[in-house]
Amino acid sequence: MLSYGKTHRWESGLANGGYTFFGRFFDRLIESRGYNQSSFAVECVRRGFKVGRPGKQRDVGQRSVSDWMRGLTACPREIPTYADAILDFSDTEWTDFGLAYAYGQTIPEWEFADLLEFRTFYRAELSEDSKDPAKKS
Repeated sequence: MLSYGKTHRWESGLANGGYTFFGRFFDRLIESRGYNQSSFAVECVRRGFKVGRPGKQRDVGQRSVSDWMRGLTACPREIPTYADAILDFSDTEWTDFGLAYAYGQTIPEWEFADLLEFRTFYRAELSEDSKDPAKKS
C-alpha cells in the first residue's frame, strides 16, 4: 500500500497528478451519480462515516479523496462500503469497484486497461475452448 511522504521509485508514474485506474473508475462512478470529490466527501461527513483506526478516526475530506484517486495514499478499507451506501452500486458496479480497489490503486489507468483487455481476451478463449469438444483433453 502507498503511504504519505516521498514517492517511491515504483510510484513515479503516479506522482505527476494523474489518476490511477481506481481513481479514474471512481471518478466516473461518482460523476454518474451527480457527485464530485468534494460532494462525495461532504456526503460521507453528513452520514457520519469516518476512516482510520479506532481512537484515531477522522472525517473523509476532499483532499483525501483526491489523494486516493491519484495514488498518493491508499484508499481506506471502509470506503468500498461507504461508496456502496452512498452510490447504491449495481452488482456489476460492485464487482468492478472491487477489482479497481484491489488492483488499481497503484497502477496508472493506461497500464490497467491492458490487463483488462487481456482478461477479456482470455475469458473469450476459455469460453471457446469449453464449447469445442475437439479442444478438450
